[in-house]
Amino acid sequence: MIALRTARIGSLSLLVVLLALQPVSPAVEQRIAAVVNDEVVSVRDLDDRLELVMATSGIPDSEQARSRLAPQVLRSLIEETLQLQEAGRLGIEVDQSEIDTALQTIAQRNQLTVEQLRSYLEANAINFDTLLRQVRAQIGWIKVVNRTIRPNVTVTVDQLDLAVQEARQSEGQPEYLLSEIVLPVDNPAQAERVAQDAGRLVQTLREGASFESLAQQVSAAASAERGGDVGWVAASGMPPELTGMLDRLRPGEITEPMASPVGYHIFWLRDERLAAAPVDAGRAAVEVALTQILFPVDGVEGGVAAARDRAAALRPRLTGCPAMVEVAEELDAPASGDLGWLRVGDLPPDLGQAVLSLPVGEVSPPLEGPGGIHLLMVCERRTPEELTPQREQIAQRLEQERTERLARRYLRDLRKQAFVEVRL
Repeated sequence: MIALRTARIGSLSLLVVLLALQPVSPAVEQRIAAVVNDEVVSVRDLDDRLELVMATSGIPDSEQARSRLAPQVLRSLIEETLQLQEAGRLGIEVDQSEIDTALQTIAQRNQLTVEQLRSYLEANAINFDTLLRQVRAQIGWIKVVNRTIRPNVTVTVDQLDLAVQEARQSEGQPEYLLSEIVLPVDNPAQAERVAQDAGRLVQTLREGASFESLAQQVSAAASAERGGDVGWVAASGMPPELTGMLDRLRPGEITEPMASPVGYHIFWLRDERLAAAPVDAGRAAVEVALTQILFPVDGVEGGVAAARDRAAALRPRLTGCPAMVEVAEELDAPASGDLGWLRVGDLPPDLGQAVLSLPVGEVSPPLEGPGGIHLLMVCERRTPEELTPQREQIAQRLEQERTERLARRYLRDLRKQAFVEVRL
């Protein structure tokens, strides 16, 4: 359903709400908002974009609201100009067919044809070129990143193994479903002003503005294309300051601005949960070639504590699976040595979880199990086919995160090297 000033139209990277514009005088149209190298961003460009931001975010149109948003909207226009200039420098062109495909996506999401979308915008004095500029800049920048950055981003086996291990260790721990808005600080001299802008933006969001729409329009993060959505994030991977903020919120609430080396971050807590329980049905099928040394506690003076001390003292000698077997034979320890291939699901739950996160060839800390105190070492690990997609998903996430981080650095460097003069 489309209704003037209330309905939202989805797009590739923004929502378009149909809202009639107030007439703009020729003098205002000619004023310069910013100069970016040899190109001009006019006040009319800024007003057109502000109209879209006000409409898509559901903010009542007022001078106060415009003044809150204008600095960040102008920054977005400056960055779009830099992105298009860089695409041109590299000889990258955005074909009309690519723009047509993007417009079809926008129209289809709103059950319209492209012609109906264009007609409705023009009938309500919405500058269609504002939409075209965003689409062209987005496509051009994606092609720049795909040519210059993505081919050089690699995820090593060790990095992937570490990420998989961290994911397993976070099971049973809190996770938060977050969206973000990032306001960058490209120059330390701007920090105070950006902090003030972030504070005003939080106020606007808490007054009922659409987080997704504002993220799409003003956030500098790559997640802006998704309305700021960053998905489920484990508490273990967050800065303590952020987890402290989130612990004080209920789902649906907005954090205060949080400073980082990049700038200021605003988060929307959409939901929270505990990560998947230890050793789920899929991971129970993982097979490990396991060695162990068992220290029984029955009949041992001091019981568990004494067995744990003996195990801890022995660990430095256990440098690999052959050493584990050799020491087990030397100690003549019961149920110790090479245990062969075992399914994780067949182990006691605590030991199974420890085995899942234990790197191959590394001895575990002393673990208490049904038979006493265990030292375990995984000699090999076989992952069932049904678990492969999860590993692939983690690899894709790592690659995407690094690509986005490098793309943001690329754009920051372009701004530092450019001549940018803001005249408002």
